[in-house]
Amino acid sequence: MLGCQDGSVVVREWHHSSIVARPRPGGTFAKVARVRFNQQGNKFGVIDGDGNLSLYQLGLASQINKPFYNHQCHNKHGSDFVFVGSSSLLATAGQSSEHRNVGLWDSLMPQRKANVISWTCHENGASALLYAPQHQILLSAGKKGTVCIFDVRNRSLRHKFQAHDAAIKCMALDQSEEFFCTGSADGDIKVWGLSVHNLIYNLPGEHSRSSLFKNLSQGVTQLHLDGNNRLFSCGADGSIKLRQLPERDLNVNLM
Repeated sequence: MLGCQDGSVVVREWHHSSIVARPRPGGTFAKVARVRFNQQGNKFGVIDGDGNLSLYQLGLASQINKPFYNHQCHNKHGSDFVFVGSSSLLATAGQSSEHRNVGLWDSLMPQRKANVISWTCHENGASALLYAPQHQILLSAGKKGTVCIFDVRNRSLRHKFQAHDAAIKCMALDQSEEFFCTGSADGDIKVWGLSVHNLIYNLPGEHSRSSLFKNLSQGVTQLHLDGNNRLFSCGADGSIKLRQLPERDLNVNLM
């Protein structure tokens, strides 16, 4: 699945050179901010720069080309979204009026009742989301470097802390849900405990780009943690990096 700056989305299949479907044509919609599949792999969603969230059912090409759900979740811009539990419940991050920048939505409800709750957080907008199903918590990151942790069951803000001095661009959660990573616009990567929220690792300047126009650098653009405690990262400096996080150090810091 490819989401592009021109707003287009292209569906491809492994080992096939031809395009399976093009759900969104280029030049019609705002740039794609995030594309994600649900856990079952039979649906995917797209959120764009205008704050519009669209859901598609995987199947025949004719079905893929038309969303079965479309809703503007943020009236200024959209940044990220995640499927929460069942495929019908979703959380979105972006920027909306009155700083309601993280929202929980039920796609089975009529659109005027679809918003389960919206949280007032991240003054300049929310930029990234994670969902930890074992803990039933939602993590959001903001453009001023803060991280908010929400209890999905109680629909309440559990904790908020300053993670970076610059905007957070991306996050990643380990498969055991014991720690998570944040990557910032200034190129720093940090590893945090999920339950205690203590700083385990600080990796400064991992993807900083030397430039006279520092505000143009986007720092860390993507993070991924695999099941072997390996951290993959890429950034605006054009590099891809792989780090092995020592299991002993993780265990000590998580105790």
